[in-house]
Amino acid sequence: MWDNAVMNVAKMSEPYQPPDWDLIYREGCPPWEIGQPKAELIRVLDEGHIKQGTALELGCGTGADAVYLSQRGFDVTAIESSPTALERARRRGQQEDAQVHFVLDDVFTFAETSEPFDLIYDAGFYHYIRRVKLQPFLEMLWRLTKPGSYYLALAGNADERTEQGPPRVSERELRGELGRILDVVQLRPCRLESPHRPEGYLAWSCLARRPQPMT
Repeated sequence: MWDNAVMNVAKMSEPYQPPDWDLIYREGCPPWEIGQPKAELIRVLDEGHIKQGTALELGCGTGADAVYLSQRGFDVTAIESSPTALERARRRGQQEDAQVHFVLDDVFTFAETSEPFDLIYDAGFYHYIRRVKLQPFLEMLWRLTKPGSYYLALAGNADERTEQGPPRVSERELRGELGRILDVVQLRPCRLESPHRPEGYLAWSCLARRPQPMT
């Protein structure tokens, strides 16, 4: 269901062509949209590891998590390439009186001129893009962070046994890939909610931090 929503509008072939994310949103509710902030995001923030500051969400969809981050005191920028999704996100922000800077752009293009952020939040971008553009993604993540910046990724877990669900990554792959530029602070299983499956899908919650320079 999850991968099918993407694969129906994009073929993983060379040269790489990104999915038509706007078509996915125009056709209905994607299987990753739950209409409320993700439970794992709430849990991580409640644990107090991440202090308030500037935050960037990669691929904000209809904006539930971006709005929540704003309500928790973050100065939020949210990037989305789908005009349909972003219009819904802006409407949500207005309805909930949240001060979010919503940006219609490709995340790689945005990163070329952006200042770094204190927090990069990624609920589903890494587990997709790693399959086709891992090195450009890591280079982008480096540009968007600074020493001490946090990166929170929610990604499909390779231990999930159902055939449907999000793209999946193993613990070894995750540590090996993100560990090239970041220190993994906390890695644990969680669930990614979906309107198509009440119990959601097994995922990883990975909190990482860009290391301070050696003195």
